[in-house]
Amino acid sequence: MEKYDVVIAGAGIAGASAAYFISRKGFKVLLADVKPFHRAGDKPCGDAIGKHHLDELGIEYPRNGELEGLVRGIDVYSPSEGMKYRVLGEGFEVNRVAFTQRFIRLAIDNGAEYFQETQVKDPVIKDGIVKGAVLWSRRKGSWEVSTNLLVDATGMSRALIRKLPREWPIRDELNPTEMNVAYREIRELKKDIEEPEILRIYVSKDKAPGGYWWFFPYSMEPHTVNIGLGVQGGRGYPHPKDLLYTKVLNRAELRESKVIESGGAAVPTRRPINTLVWNGIAAIGDSAYTVNPIHGGGKGSAMLSAWCLSHALEEAQGKWDNDALWEVNKCYMSRYGAKQAALDVFRMFLQELSDEELEYGMRKKLIKEEDLNTVSLKGDLELGIVDKAMRLLAGLRRPSLLLQLKIVADYMGKVKDAYMNYPQKSKGLKAWVSRVDDLFSEYRARLYKK
Repeated sequence: MEKYDVVIAGAGIAGASAAYFISRKGFKVLLADVKPFHRAGDKPCGDAIGKHHLDELGIEYPRNGELEGLVRGIDVYSPSEGMKYRVLGEGFEVNRVAFTQRFIRLAIDNGAEYFQETQVKDPVIKDGIVKGAVLWSRRKGSWEVSTNLLVDATGMSRALIRKLPREWPIRDELNPTEMNVAYREIRELKKDIEEPEILRIYVSKDKAPGGYWWFFPYSMEPHTVNIGLGVQGGRGYPHPKDLLYTKVLNRAELRESKVIESGGAAVPTRRPINTLVWNGIAAIGDSAYTVNPIHGGGKGSAMLSAWCLSHALEEAQGKWDNDALWEVNKCYMSRYGAKQAALDVFRMFLQELSDEELEYGMRKKLIKEEDLNTVSLKGDLELGIVDKAMRLLAGLRRPSLLLQLKIVADYMGKVKDAYMNYPQKSKGLKAWVSRVDDLFSEYRARLYKK
């Protein structure tokens, strides 16, 4: 039986970058994916990634065929589109397949093995620890490999984690309301796109209930745009494709546009998984719920979870138990998970607002552009004493909305603090999870109180 240090299931951006980060540290790595190489990383999404993610991880910027467009900011539109917030920040629109393939090639150069069109079917559990995996391909049939660590990078399917014992904390099941179901198309327009380096997000409960619709130009390809729509799951909302076609594509600037590519996918939009590692198995990327709960972006945070796993493996110095690998949790929670959990609090608030409340809040600037930027970058909703008083005067017609905003700010702070104080060892996890669950239960009770 072949023995590996690490076996990674799934060669999307999380799995491919993990193979690269881990193999360059000298570990014996196997990366397997059900898709052929030419479709690696081919998941429908907005294709945007912030420059700061790449800077933090020391990754070269997308180049040549990897680059679809440059980004210098995002415009967020109110439901009527009469108000607009501009949040500046550099980033890229990427060709997700070419960008993912870069990491696969680099991993192979580092000595990693890559099996395309190969499924990692099952974890092999012995004495309560994952010790290997069952693989399958059309060419070879089924076979078993041994590993010190199995990594689930299979995305929302969580193909391996869902087969683990239910009592393992890494299972951390997703509530359907904690995901977003999206559909998007790449379209070629008839006319030039104004300010092609500005991405556009439109919030509207009528058009995209519990989500938003987006217009992301490819500045390197004139007239080409990534346009899509997402809705909150578990609420019985119409299919996002139907909403895109009936509510958005009839706009004047989109008429007579030509579809180049289309597809849909679901993404988790909640706080991260309670632990990224347990008893010989790890989760990264969408499998670990690393997506930003507000805008649904996940490439940068997926790569961060992969980097944190490689860092933990290096720190463990050949040990493979929970506490030896616990650094992956401390790394991810402090660098992104704490902000992500705070944004989960903000997400729940936004999804309960009506279009009228959203419009009013933006017009009265109850949350200002600089607040939105701080929330996006840090997960903090900072309301100074003077600013609160000014907003109270501006919003006397809607005191309940301001009171809700105060509750949101308070619980964003409490939740972020809890994640910044993540347990140092695995034995503290159960008590910490109970404390976090209590915080979110308290918050829901106060937020949804009529």
